[in-house]
Amino acid sequence: MIRGIGIDSVDIEEMARLTADADGAFARRTFSDAERAEAYARHDAAACLAGKFAVKEAVFKAIAQHTEAGFDFRCVETLEDKNGCPHVTLTGSLAPVLAEAGVTELLVSITNEKDVATAIVLAQ
Repeated sequence: MIRGIGIDSVDIEEMARLTADADGAFARRTFSDAERAEAYARHDAAACLAGKFAVKEAVFKAIAQHTEAGFDFRCVETLEDKNGCPHVTLTGSLAPVLAEAGVTELLVSITNEKDVATAIVLAQ
């Protein structure tokens, strides 16, 4: 049963600016260690992080109507599987939020076009 759908777009250049701060504070506050490692291993780190951030926002939009609980963006961890497909890894406090929302699965798709990364999430 579909519980919600969320979509979000992020400006890649803005993500590059936000993640270029000297001490990396924004990236540490927003992304998990594994997300940062995956992104910084690529030639297009800002585009990768923009897509991951769009997923975080889309997850929130997909489940917000079903839960009173908030969540730390770092608990929505988007990593690639062995085929390069994005998936949300359930970490820490996300599992109880999804349980409260009646969500057992999050389907994710990310696309980049020119200067924008867009993600869509289907919560079921």
